[in-house]
Amino acid sequence: MLLRLTTFAALLTFLGGQALLPTRAEADALGHFHYKQWHAQCGPDYCKLTPRAHPILSLVRAHTGGSWLLSFRNREMVEEGTILIDGVEMGWQDEVEMAFPGPLLDGNILEIVYEAEGFSEGVSLAGIKAAMLWVEEQQGQFGVQNLRIHHPDWQALQAQAQTMTTEMCDGSAPWVEENESAPQEIEGHPELRVLAQLCWTAAYNVGSQVYLLGPVMDGVDPVRVAAVDPDGMPVPELAIWGIDGNTQVLDSYYKGRGLGDCFTHETYRFDGFNYDLERRVVDDACDGKIIPQVVWPE
Repeated sequence: MLLRLTTFAALLTFLGGQALLPTRAEADALGHFHYKQWHAQCGPDYCKLTPRAHPILSLVRAHTGGSWLLSFRNREMVEEGTILIDGVEMGWQDEVEMAFPGPLLDGNILEIVYEAEGFSEGVSLAGIKAAMLWVEEQQGQFGVQNLRIHHPDWQALQAQAQTMTTEMCDGSAPWVEENESAPQEIEGHPELRVLAQLCWTAAYNVGSQVYLLGPVMDGVDPVRVAAVDPDGMPVPELAIWGIDGNTQVLDSYYKGRGLGDCFTHETYRFDGFNYDLERRVVDDACDGKIIPQVVWPE
């Protein structure tokens, strides 16, 4: 039976009191909501829900409306596994629009069973209803919604990023595509990937650009936007990037040699939707020589 998602007042009843729930103003400031086993978070373009203990999937909806998009950690989970809720097979198909399934909100356990491998993995659904109603209040969208299992085409987005790198670097190094690593998962965020692409090499430095893939459903966005062009548009700049398996924190580093030990070191931390500059350390002994002067936009 399809469940009609009711108004915000229903959530107050469901939680048993207003004390557990932030007001709209508080929610806008906080941008996130926890209840039982689920976490809801709203960013500049969309809101999403993820399980707190085992974030192998996410539910995303744009502020502009449309269907909820259900993304698993990878497409193979849907292709090779069977999705069950409380032991009942759901029969959901990839990229097929459906009315929002009531069991997803009313059930207890969502499980993916891999019969060929002989194992399963799953998440608790406790708290998902409250988390979704909180998102509806933030977006001002209530009522029955549709659902679609959706996974971005990471290869296509990687190719799009490669085109951007080639244009930005005025022709990328010929070995870039042959040695390029695949987009990396951002732990706990199945709907996103991070990708580093080599642009140039020099005696001491290697220049790369890093992209966030899927930031607005299916998009490509340079992580470091450090300057603006004469028309006021953002211009990505290049740096030595270290990802090293920790995709929650990225480091970029310029090192100048021959003109003194000068450097620029930046740290970016992932906030659930974007990488935000957290720390910038500059030794400007050779700014304007090896390390370019950078004007950060307001």
